[in-house]
Amino acid sequence: MPSPTPAQTSSRAATTAAVGSILLWCWSGVCFRMGAELMGDMAYLTGMTAVGSLTVIVLHAWGGKPIAPLLKLPPRVIFAGFWGVAFYTVILSMAFGMADPPDIGQINLLNYLWPIWLVLLSFFMLAEKANPLRTLAGALAGLAGVAIARGPKELAVVPTNLLPHAMALAGGVMWSLYCVLLRRWRVPEENGGTAFHFAVCAAMAALIAWWRGQWHALPPVSANMIFWILFGGIGPVGLGYHWWEIGMKRGNVHLISLLAYFIPIGSSALIGFFFRQALNPGLLIGAFLIAAGAWIAREKK
Repeated sequence: MPSPTPAQTSSRAATTAAVGSILLWCWSGVCFRMGAELMGDMAYLTGMTAVGSLTVIVLHAWGGKPIAPLLKLPPRVIFAGFWGVAFYTVILSMAFGMADPPDIGQINLLNYLWPIWLVLLSFFMLAEKANPLRTLAGALAGLAGVAIARGPKELAVVPTNLLPHAMALAGGVMWSLYCVLLRRWRVPEENGGTAFHFAVCAAMAALIAWWRGQWHALPPVSANMIFWILFGGIGPVGLGYHWWEIGMKRGNVHLISLLAYFIPIGSSALIGFFFRQALNPGLLIGAFLIAAGAWIAREKK
């Protein structure tokens, strides 16, 4: 059997990096909720995204790339990224922090409807081909998954607080719009602004935490708090976005796209493991329906 060529090795390594980012992103919801319980949602988000921004900058410099493109962004990318990255992350973190314990899984899955919104927005804004029936079927499957995620006993019961649900849903739409705009404007990967926008996110979260009195009520620093700040910042925010960029540039994009459907399933499993009140018979079924809905909506044949 012939040895793999350097190009094949590079492609495999890049694909492996993207798989790593998928596995890390499965932890995002757990990080948001765990941080909110330990130190308050916005105080935690400040530390998490600040560490994430620094991680992206360090990785960029380690790869021998100039730092300037990470910070000197086109004005329209700054505007779109404010809503699609910084503000999106703030309201999603708030949603996880505000949600009642049994609703955490549903909040998570509402956010992961974004691939369906991505297809719908691409259809109108990028003039990409899409099968309307498949898109509708995918959207219905995804919405059914969100409903079922509450569990059979709570299926017909309206949550006591709908604001976290609305915030998670709106956040998914914002992220999808941001992704579509970057593609429409043909923005290079290094000008996507991950480090810049997460730095803005950290500043916003710090101000909101101050306004809500979270800094004054902050408990003594513990090893548990430090672990989740570093894990969330270096993992889902820092390495997650860095590895995803590598995979999208040099990896097997088709395989990576298929594996990305695992994120709502993996994240739901982790939420059920760490937060038992969110675990019910409908959680993983709902996650599978959302993954299936995203796959159906993206299928063009």
